[in-house]
Amino acid sequence: MKPGNIKITLYLLFLYASVALGQTTAGNLEKKQIKVQQYTVMERFDPNLVLPVEDRIQLKKDRIVEFRRTKELLDTLSISKRKKRKLMRDLRRSPIFTERLNKVVAENTLEDNE
Repeated sequence: MKPGNIKITLYLLFLYASVALGQTTAGNLEKKQIKVQQYTVMERFDPNLVLPVEDRIQLKKDRIVEFRRTKELLDTLSISKRKKRKLMRDLRRSPIFTERLNKVVAENTLEDNE
C-alpha cells in the first residue's frame, strides 16, 4: 500500500470508530444517572416545603416516560411533518400541557370514532 492510502484508511477507521462510540441507544438512558439539584434555595429556608431528592428523581423519571409515550403517540398520527415538528417543540417546552397537542389528539380521536 502507498503511504497516502494508509493515512486515508487510518483516518476513515478513526472516523468510523468515533461515530460508532458516539451513538447512544434508548436503553442507555436508564443506565445514565438522572440528575436533580441536590440543594435548593427554598430548602435552605423551609425544608418542609421541598420534596426529598429521591422523590424529585422519581418525578423526573415519570416525566421522561410520559414524554416518550407522547412522542410515540405523535409518531403514529397521520399528520404533516411540519405540524409534527411544532408539536414536538411544544412538548419539549411544556411537557405537562400543550393546547396544540390536545387539539390534534382530540381531532384524530374524533376521526377514528366516526
